[in-house]
Amino acid sequence: MHKAPFRSLAVFADGFAVTGFHHARLTGADSVGLYPMPFTLRLWNLADSDYLLLSAAKRLSVRHEASVLASGSISDVFLRTVPEGTVTEIVFSAGLRLWEAPVSLSVEAGVSVSETVRRILSASGTGIRLLSFPGEDPVRARGQAFFGRAAECIAEALSAAGAKGYLTDAGLCVVPSSGLPVSMTLSEADLTDSPAAAGNGLLVLRTKPAGWPLGKRISVTRKGERYEGLVTERSVDADNLEGNWQAELVLAIHNS
Repeated sequence: MHKAPFRSLAVFADGFAVTGFHHARLTGADSVGLYPMPFTLRLWNLADSDYLLLSAAKRLSVRHEASVLASGSISDVFLRTVPEGTVTEIVFSAGLRLWEAPVSLSVEAGVSVSETVRRILSASGTGIRLLSFPGEDPVRARGQAFFGRAAECIAEALSAAGAKGYLTDAGLCVVPSSGLPVSMTLSEADLTDSPAAAGNGLLVLRTKPAGWPLGKRISVTRKGERYEGLVTERSVDADNLEGNWQAELVLAIHNS
């Protein structure tokens, strides 16, 4: 079967293009929070030179046209033999660096939550920076001590403001407890199926793979009904040949 022209998957290892494959499949999900949720990229009959490139690489990015579908630090590269030849499996996660970085830090009284997060990021040695801090930014009346995984320390610090964090390629973003204004609108043409209720105020939207953002409030209208909510999770199952070609967004509904 020939590859449909819209099913393009471009792979980059440490910024270098990986091109020695014909069949690729990307699967995985990530969510608001700092736990490193893994993605898996499978490449069939990968060229030896590209396998060596991936084996030595630290970061992976998978794109469809101008959209980044997933990116992060590589944790494992496997090579398996299958009836069709070989499959190279690359496991990677956006939150891996922050999860694996140890932190031991004391913060004096009178420091804001945002400044505390900046100090933890600096102590982590990852080079990750805080991009913004919307919502309340309380000052802590008592000193604090942080010891352990940088990701868990940041989550603990953010809890004082009722906020949560998530990672992008550019840095750490914060979702305040007060919520965010709508920053993106999806049309009916963006959806591949009707929105499906998932219980507990959650709604699942099925779309074609794209670089949908986490942690943003979006609105969508389907058959005259309007939904609005925060993107708390997104998943991708994208096969550039005959398999699945879809993404799902999980919305925490604000109103409808």
